Amino acid sequence: MSDVYYEPEKFGLEKVSEWDFSDGNYQFDLRVIWRKSNGDLVTARDSGCSCPSPFEGVSLSELISASAEELKEEAIAESKVEYYHGDSLSDILEKIRALK
Repeated sequence: MSDVYYEPEKFGLEKVSEWDFSDGNYQFDLRVIWRKSNGDLVTARDSGCSCPSPFEGVSLSELISASAEELKEEAIAESKVEYYHGDSLSDILEKIRALK
């Protein structure tokens, strides 16, 4: 079964950026930003242990539409948590700026 995390292209999506808030001990707590084929941006956050896959069972309709400015503000706020892995804040902001 396809899912938006491992096969975003099957949903007309392109992954722009992702970051993980977990401590990495057999768990995940991910925020992902995707771009739809029409250029609109969507995001979602999912967490769990090592048993389920990230975004398992999440449909396209469950993704949240957001503007580049909203995603920029969110990335800045979320980059201040204790555990943070993934794209650096400057890389995320650059990727979002490039999408405008």
